[in-house]
Amino acid sequence: MAKEQSFWYRLASGFVIGFGMVIPGVSGGVLAMVLGLYEPIIAAIANPFDNWRRNLKFLLPLGVGAGVCLLSLARLLEYLFAQYPLPTLYLFFGLVIASIPSMVTLANGQGFRLSYLVSLAAGLGLLLIITGLPQLLGAGGPQRASLLYPVLMGGILGAGLVVPGLSASFLLIAFGYYEELLGALVQLDLTILVPAGLGVVIAIVLASKAIHWLFRWKYGHVSYAIVGLMLGSLYAAFPGWPRTLLEFAVCLALFVAGVRIASLFLAKQKV
Repeated sequence: MAKEQSFWYRLASGFVIGFGMVIPGVSGGVLAMVLGLYEPIIAAIANPFDNWRRNLKFLLPLGVGAGVCLLSLARLLEYLFAQYPLPTLYLFFGLVIASIPSMVTLANGQGFRLSYLVSLAAGLGLLLIITGLPQLLGAGGPQRASLLYPVLMGGILGAGLVVPGLSASFLLIAFGYYEELLGALVQLDLTILVPAGLGVVIAIVLASKAIHWLFRWKYGHVSYAIVGLMLGSLYAAFPGWPRTLLEFAVCLALFVAGVRIASLFLAKQKV
């Protein structure tokens, strides 16, 4: 049996793709591409009722594997953000920055057009406008306490999982919701996890249909918009500069490590 048809391969792949859900800077879409599963996943989610038994059999082990990954890493990441927030963020910044040149190369696959820069600016501006809304509306206000807020944040997470090159978790950092959602996962707080999970499912289905159509329609423009979103998330999530020489050395080492780790994944993607 081919490895992509193996239950255990899909279970292990789901665990690996789960890194894209929980580790900022890692793209679930890119990991799915590396594993050779991105297109089958998008096809199954975009058309779930076409041979639904086959789709369920294909997607179920992926979902179980991703869930195990989330539960396994959530407590560790919560500890790292609580004890070493700045060095941890610099590691994730390295992961994101290293993936940008690869996205630009893919976007220029059919040549470069000046109009792509408009798409890049649109993606950058959109991210900055949306992440600025909580401050404009009053962070911690009633809109954040409502059930709609975790649904919206779950939607961001779901969309980030589908779009290749975009880190869902890093987007949540840019929106200031990552640690809250991580804490809810550790504590199994269903008042947050259930609406967030609903947002994830809805966004994955809608984004799968949209990305399938958009990439066929305007691949270069959409790819540059994604790069703009990535650049915007870097700006919005920037934690500040290290305060001591030792902290600077640690942050720099972890940033370089993030770049190297992301480069390894991207190299496998090209093979």
